[in-house]
Amino acid sequence: MKYLAQFIIFISLLTIQLLFLNPVQAKEIHPVFSKLFNRLQIDGIDKKYLQDLFARPELKLIPEAVAKSLARREANLNYAQFLEKDSVDRAISYFKTHNRILEKMESHFGVSAPVVVAILSVETACGKYTGYFNTISILVTQTLSLEPEIYQQICDQIPLKEKSNLTPGEIKKKLMKKSIRAYKELKALLAYTKNQNIDPFIINGSIEGAIGLPQFLPSNIKRYGFDGNGDGKIDLFQHEDAIASIASYLKAHNWREDNNYKKKKKIILKYNYSNYYAGTVLELSERLKHHWH
Repeated sequence: MKYLAQFIIFISLLTIQLLFLNPVQAKEIHPVFSKLFNRLQIDGIDKKYLQDLFARPELKLIPEAVAKSLARREANLNYAQFLEKDSVDRAISYFKTHNRILEKMESHFGVSAPVVVAILSVETACGKYTGYFNTISILVTQTLSLEPEIYQQICDQIPLKEKSNLTPGEIKKKLMKKSIRAYKELKALLAYTKNQNIDPFIINGSIEGAIGLPQFLPSNIKRYGFDGNGDGKIDLFQHEDAIASIASYLKAHNWREDNNYKKKKKIILKYNYSNYYAGTVLELSERLKHHWH
């Protein structure tokens, strides 16, 4: 019994040592992620953090979402809904609920509450719809979208009507653009969540990887994100931080209340490059001016 106990202790210590020396074996990473894992590590993301991340069962490829995004057309989106009475009333109610932070933001950044609330209204209905796609999975899938197997899965799931309007060259060009952008955003997301001690798998967002009430891309958080409630964190799912971050973004792009329409539209286009979007935001902000003291 004495020797058996010593043997068990020896085996246990050896197992612990092997796991410590080779943690990748302890947390197996699917081969489809291996190149991306190595690329992120080379680019300075902590190895242990990546090992934990890529071994999580929640990390999944979502080729159907990327296929859907290829078929998305701005002209087909219903921007008129944001100028309807229900939408305008919701924005007016938002003024009342968040009056204090909106006033504080106006004073600090010189950006009017109506334009900030108009952006929030068009982006997420003032926080009602922030997206349901797992952001890290979306960005990983987009980054790997040119890998042959994943590329084929995406192509197979593009709706036939839209696919008939896209040549193979156009599909590849669109995916290449998405892949380059997504890798940049993935790095930014991982840096942000690690710095803020947030589990990246709890963050859901848009089909393109935008997150929070203002639908910031992750790379914009570091540049323009602002701690509106003074808790030491930037959480774009909190109204105070979302409001302040939009104002910070507009201020950084030289927003002035006395700018003419053309200059204002140019700045809104930087936020979301869509004429439909920019026109709707500016029209809604004009309507809201009558309800903001």
